[in-house]
Amino acid sequence: MMQRALAAVCAWLPFWLRPRYILDLRARSSQWKKIRAQHLIKESACVACGRSRELEVHHIVPVSVDPSRELDENNLITLCADPCHRVFGHFLSYHCYNKNVREMAEYYRWRMQRRICLPAKPVNKDSTHHAN
Repeated sequence: MMQRALAAVCAWLPFWLRPRYILDLRARSSQWKKIRAQHLIKESACVACGRSRELEVHHIVPVSVDPSRELDENNLITLCADPCHRVFGHFLSYHCYNKNVREMAEYYRWRMQRRICLPAKPVNKDSTHHAN
């Protein structure tokens, strides 16, 4: 009840100045669940890390900035909930958004697939010291 009252008070503010939790109270389009499900079929893994669990369908340009793009499939990207959604989609702050999220996520994935790792050093069990 209090949140609804606060939402009414903040209604005169531009979207980009409203507190995030107020923006989350707005109603989604009745078609959102269908569009989201179709997007997850088309792009079924995180674009940045490749995970296929705990996925978010992220709006590249937030609905709070441009509500007309809520159902635009060119405005959607699949990211895992944590950390990729926060890092690539919001630069670690839900008050920010990244209009280049797709390019950055795809580049990160490309670099991770081509990384060079040093071999793990074997553990020498004889070198452990015991106080006897």
